Amino acid sequence: MSERLHVFAMNTETGLRHTHLTRAQGEAPALPPLADWLGTAVETDEIELFPIRDLGDMMLSDYITMAFAPEALDSDDARRMNALLGDVLLVPERALGAPPRPGAALTLIASLPLARADHKATLPKAAMDLRAEQTAAPSPAPGRMGALPWLMMGLALVALILLWVS
Repeated sequence: MSERLHVFAMNTETGLRHTHLTRAQGEAPALPPLADWLGTAVETDEIELFPIRDLGDMMLSDYITMAFAPEALDSDDARRMNALLGDVLLVPERALGAPPRPGAALTLIASLPLARADHKATLPKAAMDLRAEQTAAPSPAPGRMGALPWLMMGLALVALILLWVS
């Protein structure tokens, strides 16, 4: 069975931003009591909580498709997600200690199956010889000296002879 992504509408606007990006930037807001709201322990480094308006013109369903790669996105789920206003809480199943039992602070909008890695492909074995094959690099063709250097040397020789004779 594949892992799921739970999409919750927050019934109160917090204005908090707790996403992969804000964590990477070192921001750490004081989070609401998510364990109480979800009815189970929560690994907060796996969740995303943000105001929908942060997406600008992007639809929430498009963001979820790009960020989480769900296997399927039902049109009814997409419609409900795209109609949300306020704050949203995205919780991958791996972030929860048990199945969620949302309280009054959250409304479950969708529970989407996430894509899994396909480990069925047969890949060729890598060569065990660690030495890189040495191929002889073609040596550059000897450059043809142009006429100008020879002309300059000839003129210098003539000038020396004329100076020596006079």
